[in-house]
Amino acid sequence: MEYVAGYTVCNDYAIRDYLENYYRPNLRVKSRDGLTPIGPWIVDKEAVSDPHNLTLRTFVNGELRQEGTTADLIFSIPFLISYLSEFMTLQPGDMIATGTPKGLSDVVPGDEVVVEVEGVGRLVNRIVSEESAK
Repeated sequence: MEYVAGYTVCNDYAIRDYLENYYRPNLRVKSRDGLTPIGPWIVDKEAVSDPHNLTLRTFVNGELRQEGTTADLIFSIPFLISYLSEFMTLQPGDMIATGTPKGLSDVVPGDEVVVEVEGVGRLVNRIVSEESAK
């Protein structure tokens, strides 16, 4: 964990309409403007006592839709750093998204999505249609 500078909140959206397409990786699913809001700040690693046991919550329009801990994630932070550094050069300032606990939730334009990471922060954003974002 010596390579970690800090932690932030990230909400990595996917456009599920395209999940069954033939693109691999799913470029149309994950690589669009605005699909990965991040922030609102970075918390120094010294301020997070146990990054492997933080509560994660997602609310849609005030309703709890997802809850878990970083212990529930498929891959640990050290594993992700090791794995990714096998085939890419990681630089200071690079961000690694760790994934999500169970409980994916569909959203529609107009929904307010709040993601909370215990001891790190709260990220709030509103879903807009692709047409209205242009």
